[in-house]
This record gives sequence, C-alpha cells and structure tokens, in this order.
Amino acid sequence: MRSPSASMARSPMPMYNQPTENTLSHYHSSSRATELRLLHNYTTLTSKTLAASNNALTESAWQIHVPTLAFQNPCLMDALLAVSALHMRTLTPNDGQLVRLFHGYMASSLAQYTQTLSSGVNEQNAEALFTTSALIAFQASACRRFTNESNYGEAAEPYQLPVQWFHSFQGVKTVVLTSWRWLRMSPHVRPIIAAQPALSRDTYARAPEPFRHLLQSVGEQVKHLPPSEASEIKQAYEHSVAYLNWAHAKPEKPRILGFPATVSRRFIQLIDEKDPRALVIIACFFAMTRRVEDAWWLEGVAKKEVLGILSLLGPEWWGVME
Repeated sequence: MRSPSASMARSPMPMYNQPTENTLSHYHSSSRATELRLLHNYTTLTSKTLAASNNALTESAWQIHVPTLAFQNPCLMDALLAVSALHMRTLTPNDGQLVRLFHGYMASSLAQYTQTLSSGVNEQNAEALFTTSALIAFQASACRRFTNESNYGEAAEPYQLPVQWFHSFQGVKTVVLTSWRWLRMSPHVRPIIAAQPALSRDTYARAPEPFRHLLQSVGEQVKHLPPSEASEIKQAYEHSVAYLNWAHAKPEKPRILGFPATVSRRFIQLIDEKDPRALVIIACFFAMTRRVEDAWWLEGVAKKEVLGILSLLGPEWWGVME
C-alpha cells in the first residue's frame, strides 16, 4: 500500500484538481495577490493613520477589529481595500492600477452600503455600517489631494467646493445617532467614537472667540429674509463659528477634524450655494487643518482649499479672509 505521503508527493493538494462552486477557482491569482497586498498595506500602515489620537484601544480597533469585522461584511471590506489603495497611491502616485482599484472598490462599497442602509440599521450590521461610513469619510477627505490637478499635460479642472467631504462626515454622525444603542455596547467601536468629541457631545464649553469677526453684519445680511429662514441661517453661522472657537482653544486633531460632522445641514446647503460667509468660515477650518497635516489624507489639502475658496470670493471678503 502506498503511504499517504507518497500519494501526496505525486499529486499535491488533489482537492484543487477538481474545482467546485465553493472554491476560489474563478478568481485569478493576480487578483488574490492584489487584495492581499492591499490588506497587508491596510493592517501594517493605513490603519495606524486613521486613529484620531494616539490611543492604544483606538489603534487596535482600526488595525485588528475592523479587518476582522470586514470578513463578514463585504461593504466594509471593499471600503477598507479602497482606502488602502488610495493610501498606496499617495506613496506611488504614478501607479495607474491603484487609481482603478480605488474607484472599483469604493463604487462597490458605496452601492452595498446604500443598500444595507435602506434595509435598516440593526444590531447585526451597526458596527460594520459605522466603520464603513468612517472609511467613506476618510476617502472623501483624501481624494481632495488629487482633485483640481492637471493630468498628463491636460489643464486642471476648475476648483470645486468640498461639499462631499461635509456630506460624508455628516453621514458618520447620522449612523452613530441611529445605531448608538448598539454601538455604545461595543468594546471595539466605542473607542473610535469616544476619540471624536464631535460625535459624542452637542454643546461646547465657552472659549475665547478669535473667529467672532466672521459673524459681523449677519443681521444686516438676513434682515430681508422670512423670519424662520433668517433664524435658521443665523444659527448655522453661529454654531459653526462657535465650533471653530472651541477647536482653536485646544487645536488637537480630534477637535479640528470634528468640524464637518458638527455643522448643520443648513450650513452645508450654504456651502453648496457658494454663500460667501459660509465659504470664509470653512476656509478658516481648512487653515486649522495645517496643524494636523501629518495625516497622509490631509497633506497639502489646507493650502489647496484655502486658495480655491479665495478664488471664489469677491474682494469685499478678502479682508475677512486675512
């Protein structure tokens, strides 16, 4: 009788000689290698850049728990691979394959994420939806590094406001509010939320007001509007400026980056409408992000956004921008 070892030597891994529908035979080996490369980059490099602070629990959540959770949640896995591809693009900007990989994985993640949200948030998907929304917000920020740039001799596109950045971070806050009853019990996800003051508090302690001048003449601006609309716009300005003052008093990464998730939806509408005062306010926010440009997904963004916003403003606002 032939020994089992002799048989295996003649026919290594015989179970793979007859593929079934449960094997990975329909995947090309290069595709598997690419995904392993992206996953390796995420766990060894990218995950360490996503934590809002140097907190061991937060870093562990991004590096260990999020990939583990992604194995059971395709929308999270695709978002993870997309962000990893985008990170690798910053390291090797001439690799066109990374651009295609990023767009492919992110499109797949967004489609699945939207479908899951429409089906309803529940205890089983709350963690995955939250971490997916956070990765979507990260990529919306990082993509600004590559917008409005010339490609292969072509003229750069006109500057476009970062409205999607604000919508993405608003989406994170919405998921947190919707699923807080489950997220607050998660030992893995809660440290990520706790590291973001904007996601866990609605009021801010009084602080010096270096940005108070951004509210000058607001009453004059809105006096011809219907009272309800005037009040809503005034509150949108005041709340956003209050947050800038609060963040400026202690300009740490979590405080500064909480701004897009904190402003009101009406304020985001004002940005979309190219309202000059709203644009000056977000220019101040982007100026403050210079303090945290050590994050790859923010490198160079502050200068690009401030100069881009300045190009949209009339000379009457230049003094305020100073």
